[in-house]
Amino acid sequence: MMKLQLIVEGQEMALESGRFPDGAVWARVLSPLDPQAKTLTMRASAMQTLDDLMLVAQVLDAVRQRCLLRQTILELPWLPYARQDRSMRDGDSFALKVFAGFLNQLRFDRVEVLDPHSDVAAGVVDRLVAIPQHRCLTHSRTLVEKLAQGMMLIAPDAGALKKVHALAQQVNAADYGILGKHRDIASGALSGFELLKGNVANRDVLIADDLCDAGGTFIGSAAVLRAAGARSVSLYVTHGLFSKGVDHLLNQGIDHIWSTTSLAGDELAQDRVELIDIATIYRSEGAFHAN
Repeated sequence: MMKLQLIVEGQEMALESGRFPDGAVWARVLSPLDPQAKTLTMRASAMQTLDDLMLVAQVLDAVRQRCLLRQTILELPWLPYARQDRSMRDGDSFALKVFAGFLNQLRFDRVEVLDPHSDVAAGVVDRLVAIPQHRCLTHSRTLVEKLAQGMMLIAPDAGALKKVHALAQQVNAADYGILGKHRDIASGALSGFELLKGNVANRDVLIADDLCDAGGTFIGSAAVLRAAGARSVSLYVTHGLFSKGVDHLLNQGIDHIWSTTSLAGDELAQDRVELIDIATIYRSEGAFHAN
């Protein structure tokens, strides 16, 4: 479920939303608005549907009707439809471009996304600012310490290689491993996991990727890494959907999980699951842009 926050001139505004009997969503601002207000920031955590985008649009419109507004920023931690960043087969839609078309009509001055799935996002979302995975990771002190102590980074496939290379540079890692896999485009089924590069014997390793959905990729990867002698296998993903739950991973070869709260709720945190608060990330990025 999306969590929507509205900040006007540095003050958080109370919101109310609901759904009419016909299914249409509605939203309104409960706090009084200053007609001279010039800045607006909205944070839409865990946005997943066009109804969620409609709520953002209604709140934005309500404030624009009443305030001068010279700067509008949308903090959109998870970019919906990011995985559908091209047409895969005949009859498919380029869904990310379709979604971006709706989003662009809202004319935000900046759309700040955590670790978009691919570089395609910047080509279709107007005024997108991508906050990369390696800058998100720095907000977990425990993870930074483990990497400094020699935990080895692992790219789960060639598609994650660019991001893992950036992570390795961020933490001054001397090396990293690379896994391979095969995915059937029609069915989405995974097979053929293998370790392509890296000696993981007697090492603690960390698989790093942008998204965990059900977790099949990481369970298969963990089995290969353990067979190659890894002492422990952990996981860091920017966006944790965890559609089968975190225990599905923790019971099948993953020792520890790190993720942000872009999708994962605070209730998932436990001894073996650490969540990085997106509010901390955005505060840091706000200072970064100010400088």
